[in-house]
Amino acid sequence: MSGRRRDPTSSSRVSDVTRTVYGVTYPETRRIVDTLWAERPHELYERNYTGRQDDMHRGLLARWREWVADAGVALGGGFPHEYPTAGANEAIHALVAQYAVHGARRLHVLDGDYEGFVHVAQGLRLEVVRHARDPARWPESLAAARPGEPLFLSQPSAIDGAVWDGLAPLLRAVAARAPGVEVVVDLTYVGAVAVAPRIDLRHDAVRAVVWSLSKPFGVYYHRIGGVVSREPIPTLAGHHWFKNLFSVILGERLLAAHGALDLPTRYRPLQHAAIERLREEGALPASARPSDVVLLAHAPAPAAGTPDAARFAEHARGGVLRFCLSPAIDAALR
Repeated sequence: MSGRRRDPTSSSRVSDVTRTVYGVTYPETRRIVDTLWAERPHELYERNYTGRQDDMHRGLLARWREWVADAGVALGGGFPHEYPTAGANEAIHALVAQYAVHGARRLHVLDGDYEGFVHVAQGLRLEVVRHARDPARWPESLAAARPGEPLFLSQPSAIDGAVWDGLAPLLRAVAARAPGVEVVVDLTYVGAVAVAPRIDLRHDAVRAVVWSLSKPFGVYYHRIGGVVSREPIPTLAGHHWFKNLFSVILGERLLAAHGALDLPTRYRPLQHAAIERLREEGALPASARPSDVVLLAHAPAPAAGTPDAARFAEHARGGVLRFCLSPAIDAALR
C-alpha cells in the first residue's frame, strides 16, 4: 500500500501507525498560522525597552481558562499563579525541579502514563514509583507514599487516550491513604477529544495543572502551553519576559477560533476510517478501538506468548496497547 513509513523511535516497519504520539496540523490551524505570518507581526517584538510585551501572554492564559471551562474542566479559584510555557514539557520540568529542590526524592506516576514525567524525574535523579490504575491496589500502593512527594498524571489519559473515570476516586484515595501527596494534572489532551471531559480539579490534593496546544492543534514546534498553580513557581517567574510572542498570539487566536470539541468532532470520522483500514491490513490488532483522543486507538493487552503480544510489544503500556494514528490521519488530510 502507499503511505508506509517508519517510526523514528522504532526499528520495526509500521503502517501509518507510530508508538510515539505525534500531532496533526489541521487545515484550520494552517490557515490561522498563515494569516498571522502574513501580517508580518514585527510590531509584537519592537520597543521592548518600554515593557509593552510584559503582559502579552495574559490574553492567552485568560482565553485558555475559558476554553477548558467550556469543555467541562472545573479549576475553581484555587490556582492563582499562572505562567506561559513552551508547551507542557517546560512546565513539567519546572515543577519536578521544584519538588526536587524542596527535598522530594520520589515521583509517582500511573503505570504507562506520559513518558515525559519519567524522563524529567530520572534526569533530576528522582526515583520513579509506578502505580496501577486498578483502584483495588491503591490502598497498599499509596500507603508507601510520603507527604510532599508529587503524583503526576494525565487526564484525558496518555495511557490509552481515554477520559479516565478514575481521577475523582484516585484523589479521594490520596486524601485518605496518602495525605500530603501533591497531585499534578496534565491536561494536554483536552481539545483532542470529541467528548466533554468533565474533569473536576477543585480538590486540595491537586497542586498544579499543566497544559499544551500541541496535540489539539498540531502546533508542537510552536511550543504553546502553560501552567496554573496554587503556589508560585520561582523558576518561571521571569516568563513575562522569556516567551515566544508569535506563539502566544497564535495560541490565543486558535483558542478563540475553535472550541475544545470542534476539531476532534470534525475529524473523528478519519480516526474511525483509519482504524478500520489498518485493522484490515493487519497494522492494528482486530481488537483495536477508537480512543477518546482522536489521534489514538487502543486495544486490550494480548496474552503473553501470543503472536500479537510479540508483534505489538512496543505499543504496550499500563496493561493496554496504544497506537498513534497521526500519520494515517495526516495522509488522509493531504
